[in-house]
Amino acid sequence: SRFGKFIKITFTQRDGLISGGSIVSYLLEKSRVVARGPGERNFHIFYQMLSGMDVHEKSTYFLTEAANYGYLNKTGKLTSKSIDDVKEYADTIKAMNVLGFDDEEKKIVFSVVAAILHLG
Repeated sequence: SRFGKFIKITFTQRDGLISGGSIVSYLLEKSRVVARGPGERNFHIFYQMLSGMDVHEKSTYFLTEAANYGYLNKTGKLTSKSIDDVKEYADTIKAMNVLGFDDEEKKIVFSVVAAILHLG
């Protein structure tokens, strides 16, 4: 299918419990992985992993720096002044934990994302 659903889950500030959510349908941008407009970055998770993972974790997936991946370095925009990729990575891990992802499930997700980077 060319369409996907984005599920936004909100959490309470105090204890991180799920407080609500919404679902938005959208057109999948599969082509965005391999081609973007000038000055655009690729999917956020790529930059989050490359900036937020420590050296050991990056070595697990054979990852280096964003500039070394064809899917990321073609537009010349590897960073964003308005996005803290390290913080966003920490938030992604926190959200995965709240949603019940165990370490093995997180490794599978990150392995797939890393594999996509290595293809480019």
